Amino acid sequence: MRKSLMHTCSATIAVGMAFLVTLIGPATADRESVKNAKSWSYQLTGDMASTKRSNADVAVIDPDHAGNAERFKSKANGGKRQVLAYISVGEAEEGRSYMKGSKQSWNTGRTQGWSGNYAAKYWDEDWKRIVKSRVREALSKGYDGVYLDRVDTYENTKAPGGSREQMVKLVKEVAAEARAKKGNAAVVVQNAEELLTDKSYVSAIDGIAKEDLYHGINHRGERNSQSNVNASKSYLKSAKAQGKAVFVVEYLNGGTASNVANEARRDGFVPNTRAPRSLNKTQDDD
Repeated sequence: MRKSLMHTCSATIAVGMAFLVTLIGPATADRESVKNAKSWSYQLTGDMASTKRSNADVAVIDPDHAGNAERFKSKANGGKRQVLAYISVGEAEEGRSYMKGSKQSWNTGRTQGWSGNYAAKYWDEDWKRIVKSRVREALSKGYDGVYLDRVDTYENTKAPGGSREQMVKLVKEVAAEARAKKGNAAVVVQNAEELLTDKSYVSAIDGIAKEDLYHGINHRGERNSQSNVNASKSYLKSAKAQGKAVFVVEYLNGGTASNVANEARRDGFVPNTRAPRSLNKTQDDD
């Protein structure tokens, strides 16, 4: 009787644990896969076949250009990968559906280096609704999460109530929106690594991507000053220590690209060093 009871209890516990794994596993799978990625690709325009040919663990693509995510979820070698939807939270971009309306109170009309892209009032409620709608739409198309660009707009577009605070608030709201739509949605931000000193911001994201960490801060391909490299690395390594993924994108080629990829790996980061600045194709790192 006692042995039978113990057997019954053990079986019950096993079933219960399996049930918990079923509940917990899928709820964190996409986020953990992004955090544990060893490679990534980044392509927003052009022939998306180069992304399909990649063996990267994570692919960042533009849903407006690429469409549904499903056809990008298999690597060239047959493995599976996470696909993140590129969404700009700090810039309004010509050609997007939201630019067709006459009411654009959220558009500053001021460019930040790219023709046809305009700094957005990232604190504006109408702009937030647009961003959140795009997040929901991307996740409904099968994306595993979102990749949020132009977080750094806060640096030169001042917001009432504090620019830094308002951008942190926006990212946290977007992350909450993504996970309300899909509980395991991964959230990666690009640049503005100084925001990583905000603990609530770090808690909301799964990773950060840094452009031009080692080379090209002035878009001339030159090695950045060691002080600039070290300043950024201190923020990024702090995020890494807190379990976040750190992706690096460098616009290089040849031996320089290979050397920088190795340097990034030694620093504990995930490199993508051969991207063209136009982001019209992707190529796996060595």
